[in-house]
Amino acid sequence: MFKNKIESNNNKLSNYTRNLEDLQNVMIENNHLENVFGDGKNLVNNEIFKIENEFSDQLYMRKMYMPKECVVVSAIHHTEHFWFLLKGRILVTTDGEQVEHIAPCYQKSMKGAKRLILSLEDTLFINVHKNPTNTKDMEEVEKSLYSITMEEYIKKEKKHGRNSNSRNDCRRCKRFNWNRFWYNWFR
Repeated sequence: MFKNKIESNNNKLSNYTRNLEDLQNVMIENNHLENVFGDGKNLVNNEIFKIENEFSDQLYMRKMYMPKECVVVSAIHHTEHFWFLLKGRILVTTDGEQVEHIAPCYQKSMKGAKRLILSLEDTLFINVHKNPTNTKDMEEVEKSLYSITMEEYIKKEKKHGRNSNSRNDCRRCKRFNWNRFWYNWFR
């Protein structure tokens, strides 16, 4: 589908991730301000950032609405999955590379990446994840799919015997991954 590379540089993933986690922490500390959302523990689902969850046989689908001119710091996903941008335009920065995605488009999201996302227009996303246990318990689903920090991600990966170094593969990745932290920049 359609994507345009906007600009690129060769920042190291560790520096990029550290800086992004610093930004994330500032946003959490300021979540008492108007239009700043996120507590660092839960995915945001409110009147401005609406999430709808659907389930099918061994699949979980998350539909998310994001208004124009909002900034998102992503959580870190533990699995590869596909996401679909059905409406709107976003600018996604992964490891210092920025890519503009224009609907309709889809991408494969690599596990272990942390991203900064800016909505350039009102957007509608769909993320599709495997759900091998068919659980509909959202706490269980989110715990298995997401981590908030790289430290949490590495601990979970080790606990489950997975290779946490797969995050290094995301250096090549210009794909999008969703989050627990939102900053809304309405003008």
